[in-house]
Amino acid sequence: MKSFIKEGNRFREIKMKMNLSLAKIAKISHFVPQRPRRFVRNVLTRITTPKDLKPYRPPYHGKIKAPCGINLYGLFRAENGLAQGAKLYAKALSFTTIPYVLVNTDFMEKLPQNDHSLDSILAPKGKYGINLIHLNGDHLETACRKFPHSAFDYHYNIGVWLWELEKLPPAFTKALDYVDELWAPSEFVKNAIQRSTDKPVITIPYGIETPKENLVRSDFGLPENDFLVLTMYDSLSFSSRKNPEAAITAFYQAFHDSSRAVLVIKVSNAREDELRLLSSRLEKLKIRYALISEQLPKPRLNALISCCDVFISLHRSEGFGLVIAEAMSLGVPVVATGWSANTEFMAEDCTCRTKYKLIPLGENYMYGDKSDRWADPDIEDAANKLRLLYSDPVLRNEMAAKAQSYINNEYSIQRTAELIASRYAEICHII
Repeated sequence: MKSFIKEGNRFREIKMKMNLSLAKIAKISHFVPQRPRRFVRNVLTRITTPKDLKPYRPPYHGKIKAPCGINLYGLFRAENGLAQGAKLYAKALSFTTIPYVLVNTDFMEKLPQNDHSLDSILAPKGKYGINLIHLNGDHLETACRKFPHSAFDYHYNIGVWLWELEKLPPAFTKALDYVDELWAPSEFVKNAIQRSTDKPVITIPYGIETPKENLVRSDFGLPENDFLVLTMYDSLSFSSRKNPEAAITAFYQAFHDSSRAVLVIKVSNAREDELRLLSSRLEKLKIRYALISEQLPKPRLNALISCCDVFISLHRSEGFGLVIAEAMSLGVPVVATGWSANTEFMAEDCTCRTKYKLIPLGENYMYGDKSDRWADPDIEDAANKLRLLYSDPVLRNEMAAKAQSYINNEYSIQRTAELIASRYAEICHII
């Protein structure tokens, strides 16, 4: 495989050198008539330009030629939030009578592709007239280049986008020409998209599914009888947004004098230097903690969540908040920032919404404008809520049971399947 990649890179370099040499050829071809010269030049330029440097035009939205059905494109072998969302849509499709295929989009070199649970049903290409592309706008063109243009021409193309702020960045708005409509997993994301387009934007929330392995605390090296507070983040999702430092500080304020509370930190895709800095920070605070950095398959990760007493997320903004919803589904009480998409499913009688104030992004998030806003969670309020859940096991159990019932009823796979089937029927009538 490495030799194949090396050979491919060498071929790309040859094409680039050939492309640059066209300028030299132009200097000695002035005696050739202009029209044939321009034709030959355009052909040679097209042939010698590497694919990733060629302009990529939006799909042609003509009459649909393929049969009605859905080709769901997504990161089916990855294990981040965007990938999990695509898998949840795939699960919902399996509960419908809609013809569909799943097409993997492996185009991000830094993203591990270790989930092979759906390999047996992945298709090399789409076969139906509707493309449901579960990829964010800033990656849409790059991903589409991996397939022939015919995969999107004469199709009805739907983008499924997640975004964490109140308005889309330029990298997303540029991709609006590539889709006929958009789906959003939350009203928060829908509102952000609608500020930039008059194309249809439909809210299709994720149906939450939490299969888990039958594991106990000792399987993760965690103490059996202590109060475990879990926080999680993925380094590739930007810690400035996930804000783990706030969760650590809230835990410290709540339990720095406690011998029974343990902070469990699950971090994914972190570099060694990040882990060293994190460990150093925790050691200085002199709190009890467990740091888990290994990549866990989803059922094992769900087992870890269910082993803990509380899940805390003091994020600055969420486009959905999958792990929060999954913790609720697993019967784990949640303390989370009371702003952005997660509030749509965090019913106030069964979760702990933390107070916040809205502040400008400034230089803290490379994808947003400096003037965009996100939340600054109230750490003291979060610490008070942690202490309340620690001191009142009855309240903790009541909240967990209510939250679990709410998510499993209102955000079920079946409900998502019904919403997809309803919109699918409308689209088939349109096209």
